Amino acid sequence: MGLLPIMEKGKPTACHREWPLFYMNDFSRLGLRVDCLEKALSVLRSCGYTILEDENGAVAAIAGREQLLGVFKALADHAIACETADLVSCAYQG
Repeated sequence: MGLLPIMEKGKPTACHREWPLFYMNDFSRLGLRVDCLEKALSVLRSCGYTILEDENGAVAAIAGREQLLGVFKALADHAIACETADLVSCAYQG
């Protein structure tokens, strides 16, 4: 099982979360950006996905490709715009 970070577009990222001990310019964290975080989390919970939240943000527990595709479908069915993106925006990537 993997954890898919979910964040709201335009909101700052808790980018220090789970950084590797040593990282280089190619460090990134793939996640999902959504238009309305609370609505997206509510929809995913109602569709049976496990959502974990703490002070660093929210993640969805995903067990494979089919569930990942299901996340995109569930959000699209409820007119919630989303995109996969690198969520690390506060590290120098030059």
